Amino acid sequence: MAKNKKTNSVIIHNIKNSLYRQVHVDGAHGGITPNGFINVNFFSQRGVIPKGTEFELNEEGQITKAIKDIDDSKQGIVREFEFGAYMDINTCISIKEFLERKIEEYKSITKTI
Repeated sequence: MAKNKKTNSVIIHNIKNSLYRQVHVDGAHGGITPNGFINVNFFSQRGVIPKGTEFELNEEGQITKAIKDIDDSKQGIVREFEFGAYMDINTCISIKEFLERKIEEYKSITKTI
């Protein structure tokens, strides 16, 4: 029989789920759930897309320039929430520490901030 040998390392295999995707993040919003989890919802920001736009036509019927957006179009900035995550406090601390390490690494590489 082989003896169980204690090791000081472990290999973790990273596998992407079929639903895996990357998204741009401009910010986050969240809070603490009734069960004590931290909820973080990530969003990207952009200007609004009008519901429609009225254009001027030349004598040949070709579009030349925008006249105005349709009256009931939204104004301002849109925050589009891409996804949310729920985690316990230990996971939050681990992610915070990861981000702090990456910030320091970025600073050392770029000599900024």
